[in-house]
Amino acid sequence: MTARLTRRSIGRRLGRLGLPGMVGIGLWVMSATLYFSAVLPAQQRLEEARHSAASLQERIARAGRQLSANERPAAEQLAEFYRAFPDERSSPDWIGKISATAQSCGLSLDQGDYKPSRDKIGKLIRLQMTLPVKGEYGQIRRFLASTGANVPIASLEHVQFERQKVGDPLVDAKIRLVLYLEQPS
Repeated sequence: MTARLTRRSIGRRLGRLGLPGMVGIGLWVMSATLYFSAVLPAQQRLEEARHSAASLQERIARAGRQLSANERPAAEQLAEFYRAFPDERSSPDWIGKISATAQSCGLSLDQGDYKPSRDKIGKLIRLQMTLPVKGEYGQIRRFLASTGANVPIASLEHVQFERQKVGDPLVDAKIRLVLYLEQPS
């Protein structure tokens, strides 16, 4: 009985509100639903994004202060850069390492062209080596990979492969390496 009275009393009250009151209540219910389902979650995501951005800005500012504190004069940085390269007088040792690497891969470096060129601005010397090699493709690949690992001052500038016949297991390769060395002061 109380449920009927409640429904009746609600029905009477809604009847007293009329059409404008019912539309108003409907709009109020829809706006509350919209607020809790869309607006409130969007505000929370916005606040999280603001917090994340503020945290990121603080980390960037902290990194900038740390870099400024560790900054050294350019001359000191340049001197440290050049210390990474061995002296020009050590070039026979590096060429020997390249030759030993070739032998360990089953290749023979019988001849080669060597052309040094001095850096006009800096203190480096480029020792360009053109090495003709004959062997299996896998051996040459191992030699190139091992040279990169064993001789950190070498860079591979050019490789050209040539096979005399389609079924021939041996490949002729022309390898151009460059050693970077420091000019003695």
